[in-house]
Amino acid sequence: MAEHSHQLAAILFADIVGYTAIMQEDESAAVEKINRFRETVEIISSELNGKIIQYYGDGSLLLFNSSIDAVEFAKLLQEDLVEPPVIPVRIGIHMGDVLLQSGNIFGDVVNIASRIQAMAPPGGIYISEVVYRNIANKKELEAIFVKEEILKNVKIPVRIYEVLTENSKVLVPPDTLVETVPISVVVNGIAVLPFTNLSSDPEQEYFSDGLTEDIISQLSKIKAYKVISRTSVAQYKNSSKSIKEIGVDLGVGLILEGSVQRSGEFVRITAQLINAVTDEHLWADSYDRPVNDIFLIQREVALAIASVLNTTLSKKETRQLDYIPTVNLQAYDFYLQGKLLVEKRNKSDLLIARELFQQAVSKDKLFANAYSGLADTFLLSSFRGYEDPVKMLWLAKKNIDIALGLDPLSGETQASLGYWYYQNFDWHAAELTYKRAIGLNANQSNVYLWLALLLESKGEQEEAIKIYDQGSELNPMWDYLLENKVRALANNNNNKEVIKLQEKLIDKAAHDHDLQRKKYSAHSRLYWSFNEKKEAIAMAEKAGNPGLIKFYKEGDNSILHLEADIYYSELKRRKEYVSQLWMGMDYAYAGAREKALEYFVNAIALKDPAINLLLIRDYQFLNIKYLNMALITRKIKLLINF
Repeated sequence: MAEHSHQLAAILFADIVGYTAIMQEDESAAVEKINRFRETVEIISSELNGKIIQYYGDGSLLLFNSSIDAVEFAKLLQEDLVEPPVIPVRIGIHMGDVLLQSGNIFGDVVNIASRIQAMAPPGGIYISEVVYRNIANKKELEAIFVKEEILKNVKIPVRIYEVLTENSKVLVPPDTLVETVPISVVVNGIAVLPFTNLSSDPEQEYFSDGLTEDIISQLSKIKAYKVISRTSVAQYKNSSKSIKEIGVDLGVGLILEGSVQRSGEFVRITAQLINAVTDEHLWADSYDRPVNDIFLIQREVALAIASVLNTTLSKKETRQLDYIPTVNLQAYDFYLQGKLLVEKRNKSDLLIARELFQQAVSKDKLFANAYSGLADTFLLSSFRGYEDPVKMLWLAKKNIDIALGLDPLSGETQASLGYWYYQNFDWHAAELTYKRAIGLNANQSNVYLWLALLLESKGEQEEAIKIYDQGSELNPMWDYLLENKVRALANNNNNKEVIKLQEKLIDKAAHDHDLQRKKYSAHSRLYWSFNEKKEAIAMAEKAGNPGLIKFYKEGDNSILHLEADIYYSELKRRKEYVSQLWMGMDYAYAGAREKALEYFVNAIALKDPAINLLLIRDYQFLNIKYLNMALITRKIKLLINF
């Protein structure tokens, strides 16, 4: 067990104002400024017996044994940083009892100091009354009363004072001036960037990622906000992009960012809400709590944002925010890890996620969302042809029923139920259930994908595109959704728009050479479907795909056919389950018409859960014309209740 002790200390927070805007304007200048800031902090703190606890992004947290040392440090720091190039900094100081554990500090004093700092003007030093009293007899440390403030989770109002310096005027960087909101930006749209893991254990990364996911989930319960899905915000982890750039990318006017530090049974969470257009910090707070309070912290963050944005919550929304999914932290840990893996959709990650959800429910048999998470691993494995769908659908329904019994109003469980109906060909029930799931939680981008696929299969092309658009607003960077949207737009003859979207997918894959090659291959097939042979060949060459090049130039699909043969021979050798539907799809992509049709007929006979995909024209098919599939289409429709 980590050693810990208590002591009386002055806690100081210092934060650079408008740093993201500075970074956007001139990255090298921003780096120079933060280096100068940290160097100055280190020099002055060493002279005044200050201890640097941590740097966090563009700020720092320090501990002093006396209020006088802390204030002298703050005054010297501000007077130094006012020299060109000016670095506008907010400083907040409070004094009280703190808990020291493993080099970290905890306690209410930390929270109060952080909140005081957030209220200070650029270039200002705000202190609490207890600090003011300690410096009152020091003529060189003059301070004036500012206001009395009620701070969250603090019973007694805190009187706040400003320490006067030679430059006490407010230093407002030009970048913080109000700007015009881009047309594409939704003012009430919120993106929760991945919280930074400050824990010494890198394996706690899943905890910070999971916390991000759950804060997104909490905010999603407030209907006034459009909240971006984790899949899209995850791409900005450790990103060098500015807040403004991210806001434009995701189409939101608000960004929530923060950090998580878990140490034993304690956790420190910091969070700040930023106007993505002006780079103005609207709200900031920090929470030093036992890790068991994690759900209360998530609720407090959501309520604080609602308060800052003047959002009136309904009784239903308040009730949903009050809901605690589990009291077992181990179960919650397993659930978080499982949720992150499910999003990847590949077989190996789904199997690991399944084990994690099973461990979650073994720890807490009343954890409804863990059961629906478990059900999703079976449903996705069934639909994507990884495992026997008969068994998968039975296991999925078993877990869905348990989840419904525990929490019938869970949007996640209703989504799982809709997906189960869909794979059992009851499309009417599936459509109604998907819409119910959206009504309970409008920020489930996976439901928009599933609903749009259903509508496409029904031939309701325009409606499907609208649903894809809604899903894209919530999850603008999710490949699975965007790829399906590409197909829908292509089938609706929106050629210019679809080319633009496909190019976006290619650009997104720039970090992964193999993935980008696949995107170029899909792009070449898109051009081929438009009868633009020259462009199709050019894209296939960029993809380095000899099979497609040979087909386009000579009409010879032998390489593509051989690649499919090798892949499925290996699956059979390993005695893995092979889906007739997905095997048929791959042979259709290879241009092996007769083989593809044979496997499609087999898939219908076996009632493969994904055969609805054959009702949607696929631009990637080669040598397969839908006139040849009229009989197949008719057989599929006979299975479906809609």
